[in-house]
Amino acid sequence: MQQLSLQTLSDRALISDQLYRYAKGLDTRNWDLVASVLTDPFHLHAEMLDIDCTLSPQEYIEMAPGKFLPGFEATAHLNTNQLITIDGDQAHIETRMYACHYINPQDNTQTEQLSAPASIHCNMQMTWEGWLTRQPDGDWLFHKVHMGVAASEGDMSAMQIARSRVED
Repeated sequence: MQQLSLQTLSDRALISDQLYRYAKGLDTRNWDLVASVLTDPFHLHAEMLDIDCTLSPQEYIEMAPGKFLPGFEATAHLNTNQLITIDGDQAHIETRMYACHYINPQDNTQTEQLSAPASIHCNMQMTWEGWLTRQPDGDWLFHKVHMGVAASEGDMSAMQIARSRVED
């Protein structure tokens, strides 16, 4: 088994934290946090959104998560089984993302109502890959992201319902 250097272990932790920041930014609708882990511009290949292009973090937020995530009462982007490889100032992370999206059909956001099961949900199991570059300050930023969908469950119209709630 290959022995990892302290620098490699530190870099792996920093890269894992960047993925966590991305997911936390999506779930808290903190678009600045999402943008903070992406280079400007970066390349996005998102199969479920039919996107494969280079764009700014702000363009990404405006064309994707900012258009539908606020229409959900709750989301949870969970990832597991991270495989991180580092080659100098370049890195790659591969993980499985489980993206859970919930709508409370009564539009009641009181805490006691949110504890009841949402009757509209759309959950996706995704392959998720990110390519990162070490920045001059030592931070790691994603310059390319690929999101694929391995499986989905629930009401797939939930995405359109959520988007229509944001447009209203």
